[in-house]
Amino acid sequence: MNTITLFKNIKTVFTLLIFAGLISACSNSTSGDDHEHEEPAGFVLKMNGQSIITQMPNETSVTGEFELTPGQETDLITIYFLAEDGDEFQPHADEGYSLAYEFEDEGLVEFEQHSEDGAWSFHLHAADTAGVTDLRLKLDHNGHSDFTTQPIHVHVEAAE
Repeated sequence: MNTITLFKNIKTVFTLLIFAGLISACSNSTSGDDHEHEEPAGFVLKMNGQSIITQMPNETSVTGEFELTPGQETDLITIYFLAEDGDEFQPHADEGYSLAYEFEDEGLVEFEQHSEDGAWSFHLHAADTAGVTDLRLKLDHNGHSDFTTQPIHVHVEAAE
């Protein structure tokens, strides 16, 4: 066997080993995080373990609303995003994901987040006056929104 033939054989074997390694790495499904690349298609808000407000995947309306009295602060609310198949997930905050919000009318309700509650939990605190506003929650990722909820109605009504 001459040197050129030997070199061609080694090159062929090396190339096949690289392709085999790439194929097995791409088909490895043992990453341990099934939701690493989930895209939100809906959401559910939970308070005290109960679902209170939901936007099902790819729906254009929200089921449920907040009804507060002036000065009231809600219990802790946690958002779970819904994948196309309805599975709940929360992105990894250490990968640049965060929760953002916007109110249609500022000043009626405050959005409060405390670090000890986690990246996906918050409270709403009603002002001392009655009124109605809409809240939109956003899944921000490195400075842009990957998902924005449909409007969530927030009613602040004086107690009777």
